[in-house]
Amino acid sequence: MKSLRTILSLFFLLPVLAQAQHQVYSSVKIDPPATLAERNELLGLLEIDHFYYDSDGSIVSEISADALARLRRSGRSHKVLVPDVARHVNELNRIYEEKKARGEDPDAQARLGFEQTGKDLYSLIPSPSGFEVKNTFGGYYSFAEMNAAMNQLVTLYPNIAQKTSIGKSVENRDIWCIKISDNVATDEDEPEVLFMGLQHAREAIGGSSMIFFMYYLCEFYDTDPRVRELVNNREIYIVPCVNPDGWEYNRAGGVGSGWRKNRKLNSGGSYGVDLNRNYGVDWSNCAGASTSCGSSAQTADTYFGTAAFSEPETKAIRDFTYSRRFVAMIDQHAYGPYYSLPFGRPSLHTMSAPDTKFYTFVPAAMGLYNGMRAGNSPESVGYEVAGGVKDWMLMGDIGTGTKGKIYGMTGEGGAGGGVSGNNFWAPKDQIDYLCKGMAFQNLQLLYAAGSYVNLQDTGPMNLTSRTPTFTYNMTRTGLANKPVTVSVVPIENVASVGAPVTTSLANYFDTYNGSIAVTLPSTLPTGQRIRFAWKIETDGITLYDTVVKFYNAQELFTDNMDGTFGTNWTGTNGWGFTAAGAGYGGGSSKAMSESPSGNYTSGSTRVATYRNTFNLSGSTAAYLNFWVRHRSENFRDYLQVQVSTDGSTWTPLVGSTTVQEPTTFDGSKIDGKPSLTGIREDWTRETFDLKDFLTATSLRLRFYFASDANVTNGFDYQTDDGFYIDNLSFFRTTSTLIALPVHFTDFTAVLTPARTTDLRWTAVTDAQHSHFEVERSGNGWQFETLGRVEGQQPFAFTDLQPLEGLNHYRIRQVDRDGSITYSKTLTVLNDYSTGLRIQTYPNPATEQITLRFTGNRPEKLQLQVTDLSGRVVISRQVVSGNNGNEIQLDLHALPAQTYMLRAVNANGEIRARQKFVKQ
Repeated sequence: MKSLRTILSLFFLLPVLAQAQHQVYSSVKIDPPATLAERNELLGLLEIDHFYYDSDGSIVSEISADALARLRRSGRSHKVLVPDVARHVNELNRIYEEKKARGEDPDAQARLGFEQTGKDLYSLIPSPSGFEVKNTFGGYYSFAEMNAAMNQLVTLYPNIAQKTSIGKSVENRDIWCIKISDNVATDEDEPEVLFMGLQHAREAIGGSSMIFFMYYLCEFYDTDPRVRELVNNREIYIVPCVNPDGWEYNRAGGVGSGWRKNRKLNSGGSYGVDLNRNYGVDWSNCAGASTSCGSSAQTADTYFGTAAFSEPETKAIRDFTYSRRFVAMIDQHAYGPYYSLPFGRPSLHTMSAPDTKFYTFVPAAMGLYNGMRAGNSPESVGYEVAGGVKDWMLMGDIGTGTKGKIYGMTGEGGAGGGVSGNNFWAPKDQIDYLCKGMAFQNLQLLYAAGSYVNLQDTGPMNLTSRTPTFTYNMTRTGLANKPVTVSVVPIENVASVGAPVTTSLANYFDTYNGSIAVTLPSTLPTGQRIRFAWKIETDGITLYDTVVKFYNAQELFTDNMDGTFGTNWTGTNGWGFTAAGAGYGGGSSKAMSESPSGNYTSGSTRVATYRNTFNLSGSTAAYLNFWVRHRSENFRDYLQVQVSTDGSTWTPLVGSTTVQEPTTFDGSKIDGKPSLTGIREDWTRETFDLKDFLTATSLRLRFYFASDANVTNGFDYQTDDGFYIDNLSFFRTTSTLIALPVHFTDFTAVLTPARTTDLRWTAVTDAQHSHFEVERSGNGWQFETLGRVEGQQPFAFTDLQPLEGLNHYRIRQVDRDGSITYSKTLTVLNDYSTGLRIQTYPNPATEQITLRFTGNRPEKLQLQVTDLSGRVVISRQVVSGNNGNEIQLDLHALPAQTYMLRAVNANGEIRARQKFVKQ
């Protein structure tokens, strides 16, 4: 018989043995807890870190074999949905691979679903060719494959990508970081943003999304001006695998392995510390919270370690952060449709008003197409977190340490749909789509890290004067305060425009109301369409917003919502007018809402129908527009604007800010139908083109609101303030639409540091316009066609392989009948033998900057220094000289900001350009 000591030692060794081998994880559905306290007790008992609510309020989660045993012993009613998640995901991946082997497209059904009018992720975010859904390891990259992908990236794109190690893991693996920026070897004064993946080793999509994103930025740098502007004006740091040891441990166990922590051998013989409980704000402070907050038990999944930053992986992130000037970061996790924002323990901290604005606007923009919701830890994931990276980034060491304030958050990234997809290892057929959603969110965070604004056209859509003033409202939504220049780009039936307006917004979420005078053609008939674009330029970033207006169209219906609801509308389940929050604009006292007296309720359908009908027969164009602001649970509660020609079949309309992702991933309810959803706290104009209903003689209009069947104790904002609608206008025209003849209003050609030519132009086009063709010549008279450009303003094309020497470019505009119009011809010198380079130092500079020329021959140049609005502030003639020639420029009279230096030769060609900062 074994001794009692032997039996006891085996008993206490069981948790250690359980951690030394890979456990089976099961997907379970647990009956709804009756109270919040009961739910928290359940989460603690099972050490549940990620879960979601089923439609009946049940908790669905993946739990280990040990946790499943505890659940069974507890007597709580539950159902095992998937006994072995790893086996189940592997079966889904087998089916995916079999389809590929048969020559079928595994994503064909999803792709067909995305091919519809309106915006979606597949049309917005192309997949980079360098990214792979791997054949092994469930479609994911092993650590060695990640390393190979990073090496390949820096080999292919050495001018913009750089790889470094920021530290070592417990098992001495490198924690690799990719930097992406235009002057990648130079530390420029640009906003720095950090992206992290796989801090928790089992949350697989975090690593793949980082590989996808780094290849996306590099591959489309030369062909997408938007990507190029972000890379040129940000310093982007990507750490694909913060926890390489845990990741490789899971690889050894196979897809579906549930290891979360690092692989430190603890004093009690167990393994691992939860890295996202090991940072220096609120570390180990979980008094009054569940074990999901953090645990002192070494065997727990949320074990917070022996001290803050006790682990080499968190030390590496800390020390790397000390060495940089990050302003924003996202720590990519999985799974769940939410961003977890500061604070992990909101009971201990208070958010400032500006920070609240940032953490409302930016996550809403990031989640526009992937359906993500946002809230602090208990609001989003249902429990508090101590020692998390997002809190340390925001609050750690400020005032005493070397890091500043960094707007951090955790992105769960979604996981797919239904029981088969809601797990830490999304199946292969969902990897690419999920990465697209995270790429879009990351681009929005990059914009918000610098100078960025939200501009709204505030003037009426139906103009009554040929000399109108176009008005706009601009809100600062980026962290940097840099000058913003707003101008009007004519597109259709605009004769002339006033000068651009440059302004600055000192504080986050400050607003500015501006205007630009415009002249319409003196002979323009009534009922004609006017098109233009607001052009917003700030700190190297250019944004466009195309606007449609009409001149003296026929108003069919207007409602400022200040009267009585029943005059024009009939409603179900509470629709009405309300003075709560007032209406849009200073003179409006009310707005229409589906929940005028408070939050809407769960499981509710509410309809407001216009009492009359519209006769659009004989119309050549018709538009509906109104102002709206809303707070709703993203992709789950929504408002549709619907029309019907017979009163029984209703069609949702595509609007300027509607989304229509067809996926049902992660509880989405919009099902491919254009809807307003999520959060837009500021009034936004919504415009609908009725082009598909111009023959209707009895068109009906209604607003259709639906909320999902939310459950008790779930996401905190499952019911919210709802939708407010004001200043509605419905108008049409019966005039035959005409336009001014086509002419080019702007055309630029610039040689980029990557030795490609960036061509951009704007043009006034008419109804006969078909497309543009980009032409190039080496001698100025024999032109070849490089490509065709269609679509809307602004137009852009990149010549990936310009000729050596002088390149002549022109744009050929082609009408539907074959007639053509040419732009002016621009020249770009691509001179490899005498290529001129200018180095600037110090950069940033204070009172003086030195310019060092690199080239093989002397050259007469005009040096021009311009501010962000393009205004020349210094102009000087120089001879560049041979290699090493230097001159100095006096900057004493210039205000502190970013400037562009350019060297122009006698032929007007830009020979070199360089950005510098005056402090």
